[in-house]
Amino acid sequence: MSATLYYSLPFKNLLEDFLQCSSHYMVALEGDKVCGILPLMSKNGLYGEVLNSLPFYGSNGGIIANNAEASFLLRESYNQLASVFASANYIQNPLIIESGGILHDFVDRRLSQWTKLVDRDSLLASFAPSARRNIKKALKENIKVAITREIDFLYQTHRKNILANNGIPKEKRFFEKIAKYFENTEYKIYMAFYNNKPIAASLLFYFGGIVEYYTPATLLEFRSLQALPLLIYIAMAEAYESGCQWWNWGGTWRSQESLYKFKEKFGAMEKRYNYYCKLNNQKILNAEASELLREYPYFYVVPFSILRESE
Repeated sequence: MSATLYYSLPFKNLLEDFLQCSSHYMVALEGDKVCGILPLMSKNGLYGEVLNSLPFYGSNGGIIANNAEASFLLRESYNQLASVFASANYIQNPLIIESGGILHDFVDRRLSQWTKLVDRDSLLASFAPSARRNIKKALKENIKVAITREIDFLYQTHRKNILANNGIPKEKRFFEKIAKYFENTEYKIYMAFYNNKPIAASLLFYFGGIVEYYTPATLLEFRSLQALPLLIYIAMAEAYESGCQWWNWGGTWRSQESLYKFKEKFGAMEKRYNYYCKLNNQKILNAEASELLREYPYFYVVPFSILRESE
């Protein structure tokens, strides 16, 4: 169950195409049998080449292996490779508790949230009372939820939501490339309608019994109708009925208290994980955050808090 979307070949191919980056995937073999993998990608820029496992909006990498020897060999191989790059960043898989040993200079601590999927009645009972009230209100407002392949509403609304919070939205060409690499059963766009008008949507990926809550979006002027909670409940229930076991809400920064509480209302449990950063080019410390974002788009370079401009 630890092999999430981020280890899949479709996701690898999508990122290679979208990011125009290089892959350095490590595979541990026993004969011709794969017994471990570490996904790695790199991007060249002003300060040299930066290594991530993995890049793009908190994609979890890290070693997955079915025995201790494979895990050890992959870790040692990574540590050797990490010294070659301007910076190397190992993003833990939150489903795997590792014994340590990853070469690093800095640790950036994060948390993720997960909901165990069960039948509809049990699922609803596991939600906080406020979430159940929100779902009931959406039903009373006659909100309808359907699956679509339409990306324009999702993209435009996502962009507006993220910019309103001074964030960096995903580009439209990312959404446009999804259908090129993923089968219809591997992703869905759920959309909520009010009087036949789309007011909320969410992009979901499906892999290994896990649903990735990847990109939600809601028209702010209709937020009070609670369309997104209803959409989430329906998508969770249908995912369980199709055989999925877990709903991954993704990473949450410690400063995102309201977002954390929103996810928590849907029975989410917390799993912690770390970014391990090995910094080899000390000149990066003199860079501005905006420069690193420009030179290494969608790649993690260093914690911005250690940059000298932030002192």
